[in-house]
Parts: sequence; C-alpha cells; structure tokens
Amino acid sequence: MTFAENVRTNRVYLIGVVLLLAALYWKIFPGMVQQWYQDENYSHGFIVPLIAGYFLYARWDELKNSPSVPWNSGLFVILMGLLQLLAGWLGTEYFNMRSSLIMVLAGLVLYLFGTGVFRIALLSLAYLFFMIPIPYIVYDLVAFPLKIFVTKVSVLTLKAIGIVVMREGNIIIFPALTLEVADACSGIRSLISLLALAVAYAFFLRISPLKRVLLICASVPIAIFTNAVRVIVTGILAQYWGAKAAEGFFHEFAGMMVFAVAMVMLVSLGALLGRGQGTESSGQGTEDSGQGAEGSGQGTMPGKFVVVFVLLTVVALYINLHKDLEVPMNKTFDQFPKVVSGWRMTQEYVITEDIQKVLKATDTLTRRYESADGKTVDLYIGYHGGGKDSGEIHSPKHCLPGSGWFEVSARKRILDVSGTKVNLVQAVYKKGDSRQMFLYWFQVQDRTISNEYSLKIAEIANSILKRRRDASFIRVSLPFETDEQGTTAAGERFISDFMPAMREFLPK
Repeated sequence: MTFAENVRTNRVYLIGVVLLLAALYWKIFPGMVQQWYQDENYSHGFIVPLIAGYFLYARWDELKNSPSVPWNSGLFVILMGLLQLLAGWLGTEYFNMRSSLIMVLAGLVLYLFGTGVFRIALLSLAYLFFMIPIPYIVYDLVAFPLKIFVTKVSVLTLKAIGIVVMREGNIIIFPALTLEVADACSGIRSLISLLALAVAYAFFLRISPLKRVLLICASVPIAIFTNAVRVIVTGILAQYWGAKAAEGFFHEFAGMMVFAVAMVMLVSLGALLGRGQGTESSGQGTEDSGQGAEGSGQGTMPGKFVVVFVLLTVVALYINLHKDLEVPMNKTFDQFPKVVSGWRMTQEYVITEDIQKVLKATDTLTRRYESADGKTVDLYIGYHGGGKDSGEIHSPKHCLPGSGWFEVSARKRILDVSGTKVNLVQAVYKKGDSRQMFLYWFQVQDRTISNEYSLKIAEIANSILKRRRDASFIRVSLPFETDEQGTTAAGERFISDFMPAMREFLPK
C-alpha cells in the first residue's frame, strides 16, 4: 500500500487524530502565535509552517507513491512526545509544551506510515522547530555575549576612524551621549530569522550537502557583521548629529535595512555556491523507501488508530481537566514589616504593569532596607500561587543579563540559619563600574532550592501529587566595591534576620 492509498483508506481516522491534536494543544498554541505577533524575534514563525508545507509539496509525487508500512516502534516516539507535553504542562515550561507537538507528529508518521514516509517528511518536521520560541535562558546565553562582541568591535572601529569613545560592558560612551547596544543590535534577532530563512533557501538550491551546510552556517557571521555595521553607523551619526539620529525612525529604518542587506548577502552567497547548477527544490534524488521493522498489514490499521485515539484522549482529558489549586499567601506583602532587627525600610519600589505582565506573580515585594551601620540591601520576593493566571518563575540567569548585568562569579552554597539549611546561589554581577552581590534561592513550601531544574522537578511532583504548584523566588542584593567578604557577611546577616518574617508570609 502506498502513502496516498493509506491516507484515502483511513481518512476518517486521520480526521479524528487531527481533532484530538487540536483538543490537546488548543490551550498551548494561541500563546505562541501571540508571541509571533508581539515579539519581533519570532515574527518569522508565521511563515515557517508554510515553508514546511512547501517542502512536502515539492516532494509530493515521491511521497504519495512511497510504500506505507507502519512501524510499531513509532508508538514509543508518540509516548515520549506526550510525556514531554505533560512535563512541560505541569512545570509551565513553554518550549517543551510547544515542541512536543513535533515529537508527537514524528511518532504518528512512523507508527501509521513507516520509516520510508518519515524520511521524506523529516525535513518538514524538523523545520517546524524554527517556529518554537527558544527558552529565554538560552536566548540570553547567546544574546549577551553577542552584545559584548558587537560593542567591542564597534568601539574599536569608531576609535580607528578617530572618534573619541569608551566602552563599559554593552554601553558605548561618547563625550556628549551614551548608547546601549540592546538585544536588537546584537544580531540575535536577525540571526534567528536569518537562520530559518537560510535553511529554507539552502534546500531550494540544487547544491551539494556540504555547500548547503556552508550556506546555513554563513548566516551566523552575516547577521553579526551587518548588526555591527548598524551600531558603527549609528555611533557615527550620533556623534555628529546628536542622539536623535540614534533613535526613532532612523533606528527602526536601520533595523530593516540591516536585515535587507543580510538577505542580499545570503542570496548572493547562495548564487555563488550554486553557479551553473540552477535552483530546484531539495530531495530530487530517489531515496530508498525500504522499511525498518516488519510493518502491520491493513487489517491491523483500525487497531493502531484505536491505540492513538486512547493515548491522545487520555492526555487531552488530563490537561484540560487537571487544575492546580491556587494557594493563597498567609499574609499579603503590603503587611510585610518595615523594621526588622535593626534593618529599616528606606524605599519601596513599584512593579510596573508591563513588568507584571511578564512576571505574572501573585504578589511581589521589592524594597530597600538599611542597617544602623549603613549597609544597604535590596530585597525582592516574588510569590507565584499556582493558579491559572500565575506564570513561571524567571531565573536571574536570564533576567540579570537581559538588563545588562554580566556575571563575574557564581557558586551554590548552604547557609545555616538558626539550624535550618538554606540552599542558595551566591553570585557577583557587574554592570559598567557597578558591582552587586546577589544571594538568591527558590522556595517550594519549606524546601529551599538553588537551581532551576530542581525547581521544575519539585513543581511537577507537587502538581501531580498535591495539585499545588505554588513557589517563591527570593533575591537579596547588595552593592559593593572591593569588600566582597564584608558584603557577604552583611547579606547572610540580613537573611538570618528576615527569615522568620518570610516564613510567616509564605505558605508551607
């Protein structure tokens, strides 16, 4: 039986599979589409499914005539995809939730149609990963080094052409103004979109696999180079025409021009690599459609669909019916004491509406305290009650670099507070000439946690066993210049003094 015959024979069952997938992901994918619309880093997400569909269309003659021999081991891939979905759902981890669809689709193709069809569809399935926004912790791990690199290159170039300029981290300082190299200027935004387009373009060209890889890899330095040019030109204009030349219309126009130039460079490189070979869609060579393990005959296909229906239905019911309890705080943070063991509150910060939309915290406390001997400490507590409107806790590993802080050192340690062990991270960050000591941890009921992965495991376990996903993030920060040891001691004293009050407010 060919793929086309299999589809025609089982079209009613396949429609049922599509409907169950819609029931499984209807709460998950609208948020991703909204992110495509709001976040320029992922605006290419709208065209990724179309390009993936075109890859299948370009090989339709080969696909429809390919022997379809279902592969029973594909069921394992489906199970792995559904477990990935459940883990992401219970731990509020959007990348795993969204990318699980691709794993489930791959398993369905293998289980229902076999390895020959899967080999033809593999490029389309893999390309769908470009529509999934990457986790912000990964995004910032890439974006921050790129910002520093682009800043260094830009400052060296500006100095070489005689402009007086200096650098502090990702800040470019001119005599009369200061410019910040933000994420948009680092090249990460162009890189994500350009990489997705480069993969599509490479497979539209009739060139060797090695040249395809070269073309795709070339998109990385092209994106970085064009954005460095953007920063250099912006710096020159800002130096001679003032800060307005680096803002508003010119800044947005420069961003569009940078991407256009990057596309021209990419297309030109592709034309050079494919000189004399023309362009065609990929995969024109005939692949061996031999199957892996022995497949099932047509007589067993209804049974296979029953297995798929049961698995998808069970997971869809669990996701749509399972609801975590919204656990209230013992007391709201507006009652948190302003004076504790000689520490006096000197300032209270307000979380803006825009920040709250990102945090999605149930309640927050952001204050500055000062001791009698002049030590200044900032305290942040974010409580997430686990209800439907409560978001995931944001790790400092992407929040701090995202706001321009560079990690100097970080280590996990245990602090003894009146016989209670507090697992925390002690980190030093630098921004320009400013240095800050951060002591932070995650708290799930009475348990203190010092890494994000353990936090996710604790959230998943509590959601399954207790229907609770409430957790808190606690961060203590102290500015310092050279006395790191004294600053650490002050931070430890602050935590020891405030721990009873924290326990009074956070639920167990």
